[in-house]
Amino acid sequence: MDERFYLGLANELAAKLGRVSSFVSHGPSVGTYHEEVLRSILRHMLPDRFTLRTGFVFHPDRGASQQGDILIVDEYYPGAYFFREGNFAVVAEEALVCVIEVKTNLNGREFRKSLQGLYSFQKATANPHHPLTLLFAYKSSSFTPAVLESWYKSVELPDQLLSYPFAIYALNRGLLYLRHPSDTEWGHCVSLGEDPGGPKLKALSVFLSIIRKALLSHGQVDSNPFAQAQLDGLSWSHQFLKFGSGIYDRPAT
Repeated sequence: MDERFYLGLANELAAKLGRVSSFVSHGPSVGTYHEEVLRSILRHMLPDRFTLRTGFVFHPDRGASQQGDILIVDEYYPGAYFFREGNFAVVAEEALVCVIEVKTNLNGREFRKSLQGLYSFQKATANPHHPLTLLFAYKSSSFTPAVLESWYKSVELPDQLLSYPFAIYALNRGLLYLRHPSDTEWGHCVSLGEDPGGPKLKALSVFLSIIRKALLSHGQVDSNPFAQAQLDGLSWSHQFLKFGSGIYDRPAT
């Protein structure tokens, strides 16, 4: 897909960042507006089968998750909801495809808080119904090794594959992407090869392709949306970022 498409999306997101905060200082209201901006982007890529909600996943035995900002729900599942009022919903695990936490400004505290919230969706679901979990930020502290090391060391979650969001994207920084080359090796890698100035378009194309892949997989369609992503020049750090330990140097192969 043409780079101009992703540039248009990125510019739309960036232009709307902070628009409401020029008039309103109430943090939760500003955050709600920024969630809606991302929803408006996602609606353009969702077929009618899938809708965007906010709320919880619930299981009679495992209880409820924390509240999620954006839930992608399969409306074709007959028992998709335990409860729904407008866009707020309590969703059955079979109908939940993806959970996205949205942050206006990502720092160490918000990073930990978001990961805890996303992990609650994994604790409230079971195979084969664990949802894809993602974190989207309009702005973030720098993705330098020192900053990321401190963030990951401070995370108090089990160092298991299910604890990790599949991707963490910041419009001004790029992507932290989950890789697991073996059953005993996994962690987040940092995207490399972006233009140092401006929004990170290649990483945005990967982030949106990850969502498309989740929809296709949920519908049992074998297709590769990454073929339309802007991957030229994009690469990943060799080091992993691990919860509780920080930067992990993978053995040379």
